Order: sequence, then structure tokens, then C-alpha cells
Amino acid sequence: MARNRHRCRTTDLVDTESDVDSPFNSSYTDGSDTDLTEPEVQNHVRTLPLKPVHGTENTATASCQRFDLSDIESDHDQPDGTKKLRTRIIERWQRYCLVKAAEEPAGSIWDNPEDALRNASRSIMFRFLKWTLSLTRGRKNRKLKGIGTAGSFKTDWKNFRIYYQKLKGEKIDAEVARRIRIGIRKVIRDRKMKTQPRDNVPLYIEDMIPFNETIITTRQKRFHLGIQRIMLCLLLMLGLFTANRKRAMMRLQYKHILITMQRNPHGGPPVPSIDIKPEYVKQLLGTKDLNEFCFPEIIFGVSLVLSPHVFLFGLLFHANAFEPNIRSMEELRRLFISRGRQQLEVPIKREMDDYYIFCKVDTVNGKPRIFREQPMSDSSYYSAVKGISEIMGFLNCIFYHQFRYGTGEILDSTGWVSDSQRNLIMNHASTSTFLEYYRPRRHANMQEAVLGLNPDQTWKRALTSASRWKDWGRPRYLDDDAKALVDQDPELLDAIRHWDELEEAYERDLDPELIPALSEAQREVTNARQRARYKQKNDMRRGFSRKNAIIEINGQLSGAILPDDDIPHPPLEADDVPPEMACLAKALLSVPVEWTLEGEWQRRNTASHMIVGYCDYEEGGPLRGRPKTKRSTDHVNRTSNNHSGVIGQEFKESYHKEEGSRTKPKYEQKEEEIWTCFQCLKKYTKKSSLLRHFRPAHLNDRRCNSCNDGWEHLEQMHWQRHIDEVHHLRT
Repeated sequence: MARNRHRCRTTDLVDTESDVDSPFNSSYTDGSDTDLTEPEVQNHVRTLPLKPVHGTENTATASCQRFDLSDIESDHDQPDGTKKLRTRIIERWQRYCLVKAAEEPAGSIWDNPEDALRNASRSIMFRFLKWTLSLTRGRKNRKLKGIGTAGSFKTDWKNFRIYYQKLKGEKIDAEVARRIRIGIRKVIRDRKMKTQPRDNVPLYIEDMIPFNETIITTRQKRFHLGIQRIMLCLLLMLGLFTANRKRAMMRLQYKHILITMQRNPHGGPPVPSIDIKPEYVKQLLGTKDLNEFCFPEIIFGVSLVLSPHVFLFGLLFHANAFEPNIRSMEELRRLFISRGRQQLEVPIKREMDDYYIFCKVDTVNGKPRIFREQPMSDSSYYSAVKGISEIMGFLNCIFYHQFRYGTGEILDSTGWVSDSQRNLIMNHASTSTFLEYYRPRRHANMQEAVLGLNPDQTWKRALTSASRWKDWGRPRYLDDDAKALVDQDPELLDAIRHWDELEEAYERDLDPELIPALSEAQREVTNARQRARYKQKNDMRRGFSRKNAIIEINGQLSGAILPDDDIPHPPLEADDVPPEMACLAKALLSVPVEWTLEGEWQRRNTASHMIVGYCDYEEGGPLRGRPKTKRSTDHVNRTSNNHSGVIGQEFKESYHKEEGSRTKPKYEQKEEEIWTCFQCLKKYTKKSSLLRHFRPAHLNDRRCNSCNDGWEHLEQMHWQRHIDEVHHLRT
């Protein structure tokens, strides 16, 4: 017998034309087995008429009338990179139409780019794609890198098809698309484009421990504030432990983390735990279910430089982020869990929910500041990682996706992680995505597999990781031979020749219309020189392994190089390390003195405390130019003699040169005296203002930009003496 089903009148509650599935629709069934021929039981429940709300209904109606589907862009939910590529192909098609319109008489089809594409034949489309390969200048006359890979060329063709479909309202004809694909394959073969994808070289924990240690200890890469070193270390280790994308980690906010004290299931005191739920994951055609990663504190871990608890708690204590009155790890470890509970949440302040963990650091009026409302920029991250990679001697700069390669390979090889769980962690729809893009294609255990031996995981990681191509001696700067090649670069010589011609024309005619062209030519010379330097540096770094191998092998065979001459790491300049940085490195690189729980707690608490203090340390900003070289002992002795009133010949020449420049008629004394900073050329009306600027901005410098004598003042006292005696500024 059919069950009684009380139905509401659907016409009174919902729109009959709604395409949204609703329990109030007439087609809705609640799972009963009622036959369609059985009569419906009448509903005797009274229904009250709905009363319209005056004002609200009119506002909603007006809002709906203003809103239309045509106002929504078809790619509104696409990533910014995809939008940029599609915009680029549209701009190039418009540029191509301008070129063709200039070649043909007025009134041709090329005057309207959209109509031209709607009526374009397959030959026109193919010629346009070939034309894009010959472009050398882009927006604002900037030099284009060019298309050198088959994947990039095919991506342009895909975006061009999407643009065609958007204009015409239908897909491109299958036969036309097939013929164009044949032509694309021919172009790829003729131009010898790179068809192989980028090597998916993984990064493992063995690579990241020395990498983070270098971040903590090196002075060859400097930041505005010490918190930037701490954030960089934490950002890299979270990528290693979560196998997440860079954007998801860099956009991590305080509302995405949960700090708790967990009851230890193995017995013992409570354990601090960190739960992370990244929100900004890659999304396509909608949203994705978010993963949550839980990190209980591991005592007696591998190294403190790879402990997310030490670094994250240090950042939280520095930001004073906890709602309770907790200011240190000692106070946090004093907490206990009452009976009947599994955990004790340590709440974070609600007003800090939208603050970023990896926030922006920038200078304002020469003073570094922390902007927690803004995330760290991609350029800041890339600059820091590139500098550390070169200091470490890596052949290529590491990139964040290498964590997905390494951790994904570990998940794939681990027996207790299934394929479905791996796909869930890495946000993959199927295993084919992992096999095509993420599974490392370098196989190191084939011998063991064929011979029936157990696979050697240590050898496998050593032969497949990025550290295989690491060399401490790999150069970071151009040598004299490379500099000579830069000066002979044909593109640079052409830019200089064009600049000289414009200068001669301007000096001859004094035409003010040539001034913008002169500025553009000067900018082109600077950019051409920078491109030549970058190319020579890249060639020198890539050719170093082969060149150095020949020299080292011959030296070893001849006995000139002995095994004792090898060094495990580049020598550290202990004289250049400030006390704050030395204390931080000592705390994070310390080893357990006593293997007890209290001793390990003390070691971790001390490291977290040192991080809190180092976050506000001003390092002086990024280094500019080549590294500063140490001077000889004779120069140091000669500089020390200046303390007793003996001025060196170099100082006298600099002094007389400055005095001579002051007496020139060209620089007449004005009624109001102007004080100029000889380091950055900023002008001040009072000497006291110049002093207030100079002390925080340039007192940590060691090289004079005004004298340009190439000297580096090793000690601050030597630098201050030079400022006083040569530039007459007492600091």
C-alpha cells in the first residue's frame, strides 16, 4: 500500500521553470514505491498566502533586471595565467590585422579584426600562427623571449581556437583543425622546437636540510628584515610536507591554521599540533574539496631547520597572534588537558584571520615594515630562492613544483598510501595525471630489479634528486672572459650604435622631438647589456661542470689536487656574521645535548625564542652588484694608521677631488644650503635630516658609492672614519 505523501503546492513556492532540483518540484519523489496509476492522497494542510515584503521585493526585482548572463565573462573562473595567455593571442591577432591592413587598400576585411577572424580561411589562420613565431617585440616595444617549445606553440593554437569559437559561436571545422595541426607539426619539426617536457627532478628531505641551513647562515643573500629568512624556510618545508602548490601555501592565512594541544595516545604530556587547511588550491570548472594536514610535534626529529613547529610558533609569538595570554613555548607547554577531552584548542585572535602568514615586507621612507594584510609577492620569493640556489651551487634554480615531484614519488612508493589517497592529497582526478606529469622519469633501480636484489633507496634518491648537480664552486658572477664577450655582443653593439647616432643628431640639430627617442635608445642599451650578461652567466654556469671536471681530473692524476684539499661546504666568513644571526644559527643548528624529553623541549623552546627576536632584526636590505672582496693586510694597516692622524694618499686625492668640484663655477652656492647623501643622492635642507637618514640606511654599508674606488671597509670604525674624513659627516 502506498504511503501518504503530503505535498505542498509547487506553484505557490517555487518557479515552475526553475532548472534547480528541489524537493518541491512536481517530479520529486521521496523514495516511495507508489505506482503512477495510484490516486494521490489529497493534502488537507492549510496553506497561508505569502505576504510580499514591500521595498525588498522591488529592490530584488530591479537587481535581477540589471543582472544578465551576457555580463558574465566566460573565463571569469579561469586562472590569471590562462587569462593572460588568451589576452595575448587576441592582441597578436589585432596586431596581425593592422599589419595586413597596411599592406592592402582601405576598406578591406582587415579593418575589423573580429570580422576578419569570422571569415578567415585555414590558410590565413596558419599564416597567422607562423607570423607569431617571427615576433621580436611585444607590448611597449619590449623584447620577446620567443617560442622555443612545441608545448607553447600548441597552447597558442588552443587559445586561438577558443577565441575563434567565442566570436563565431561554434567550434572550428574538424577538417580545418586537422589540416592546421598537420601544419603545426611541420613547423615544429622544421624549427627544431623542443618537444620534451621539463625534467621533473624531485626534491627530498636530504636536499632541503642543507638548503634551509644555508638560508639561516649565509650572508651572501640579505633581506630587509630577519622575518623574511624565517618565512622562506617555513614556506619551503610546508611545500615538502604537504605536496601543495606554491600559490596555496603563499596565500595561507591565520584563519587557515588551527593550533591545539593534543592528548598523547602513547601516554605522556600533551603534544602541540598544527592543522593546516589551504584554501587557494587550483580550481577548474568549479570548486574542489579542501584537504587538511595535521602535524603533531615530532620530538627528536631530523633537524630543527626542518621543524614547522619551531618556525610557525616563532612567527605566531612574534605577531602576538594568540587570544590567550601565551607569549612563549614555555607557557604553551605548561598547558594540560582536562579529563573528558582529547584536545585543547589554543585560539588565534579573530581580528587576525585575514592576515597572511607569509606576508609582504617592504621599505617605507628607508625603514623596513611588515605588511601582514598583503601576501608575499612572487618576485620576492623567486629572487630569494634563486639567490640561495646559486649560493648552494645548484645547476638550475629550484621551483616549488619539485616538492610535488619528490613527495608524490614517496607517496607512490609507500605501501600504506593507496592510489586514491595519493590522488586526494595531490588534488588529481585520476592516476593518469600523476603518471604523465609528476612521476619522475629517471629510473635508478633497474639493475636491482633485473638481478632480483632489494632496491637501494639511498642510491635512488642520490641519483634522481636535484643535489646530484650541486657544486659549491659553480660561479655566480661573470669572470673577465665572460665580461669581454658581453661587450662584443652583436645586439648590444647595434643598440650602442643606434644610441650614438641619435646623440649626434640631437647635438647637431637640437631637436626636442629626439629626446624621447634618446631615452628609449638608452633604455634599450641597458636592457641589451643585461640580456647579454644573463646569457653569458647562464652559459658559464652550465659549462662549468664539464670545464671544471677536465681541470680537476688532470690535477688529480698529476698529484696537484689531493683528497685533503676538498672542502665539504663553502667557507663561511665569520667576521661578517652579526651576533643576532650567529645566535639564531647556533640555536637552529644545535644538536641534542641530552636525550631526554626536558632537554629536547629546552632546545626547541630556545630556537623558537631566538626566531621571535630575530624577526625584527634589520639586515640592511639586498646586496647590490658583485660581492665585496676582502682587502689585503697592508691596506688594513694603512687604514688603521689614519686613526693617529695620518691620511693616506688615496684619501688625499679623494678629498682634493671633492674640494675641486666644489670650487667649480658650475656648482654655485645657493642661498639655501642643500645636503646630499653621497650614497643614494637624496637631498636634504638640514644636516641633521641627512644624519637621521644616513644612520639607519647606510651605516651598515661598507663600500662608498661616491668615491667608487672599489674598497671595502671591513670594520664599521673604518667606514665611519672614511665618512668623517672624506665626506665630512660625523656619525
